[in-house]
Amino acid sequence: MTASAVLAAARPAHAWKSTPVLAGLLFGGRWDDASAVASTLACAVAFTAVAAAGYLVNDVLDRDADRAHPRRRLRPVARGALAVRTALAAAGGLLVGGLALAAVATPPAAAGLVGAYAATTLLYSWRGKRVAPVAVAMVAGGFVLRVAAGAAAAGVAPSPWLLPLTAVLALGLATAKREAEARRAALPSARWLARCTDALLLAAAAGYVAWTLAPGTVALHRTRWLLATGVPVVLALARFRARLRRDATGLGPAELVAGDPVLLALGAAWAAACAVVLAFAR
Repeated sequence: MTASAVLAAARPAHAWKSTPVLAGLLFGGRWDDASAVASTLACAVAFTAVAAAGYLVNDVLDRDADRAHPRRRLRPVARGALAVRTALAAAGGLLVGGLALAAVATPPAAAGLVGAYAATTLLYSWRGKRVAPVAVAMVAGGFVLRVAAGAAAAGVAPSPWLLPLTAVLALGLATAKREAEARRAALPSARWLARCTDALLLAAAAGYVAWTLAPGTVALHRTRWLLATGVPVVLALARFRARLRRDATGLGPAELVAGDPVLLALGAAWAAACAVVLAFAR
């Protein structure tokens, strides 16, 4: 019972957030390098463990407020299925384990970025999430740290496009979360946040297409066919926007993505398309 409660509190539906760590491996052309693959995968696991630790700490800090929330009251700590001491012990184990894995199995630069992410996520739970603009920036920063750490783990330098595009998309997802919360609470800010979400998602889609056509991208990967990978990206962002606006259950972006087979299929299609295009271009 305790193990299942810890697993639930660790948010397994959010594990997909570690997939951006693999971007450097894919677009840096290091997927056929066993050492780079091992280092990048270890980095992704480290981020997943550290993020899970952050969720557990967050639930301990928010347990009283969560009990008054229609959905969050079902979280293991809030409903009493997971003791505070056990949650903190599990968080400590995951945090130490994730940092230790990064220190042992990834380059120092990647390990340092995992450490920076750990500090950011704990600060977010403690204070950052209470100020909306700061919270959005910290969530987006967490995705940028993932991508930067993955590039360092793979031994490649991120392109000038990669980190800014990640930041724009992550800002869109973080704003979407705030939009969903505002809509559920019937706040006037919901309409303004919806416009911001739309603008950021559109900018992310346009930026990705522009990246595939950029001379530097074409020269680096020796193909123009990366443009075709923009199709699942655009479809996925449109699908996400539609699901976000239709949802009446109060799900956040992470749960929407993890629970939507179409979005998961589009993500898999994008990854497969990238792999095929890049493999044939070599």
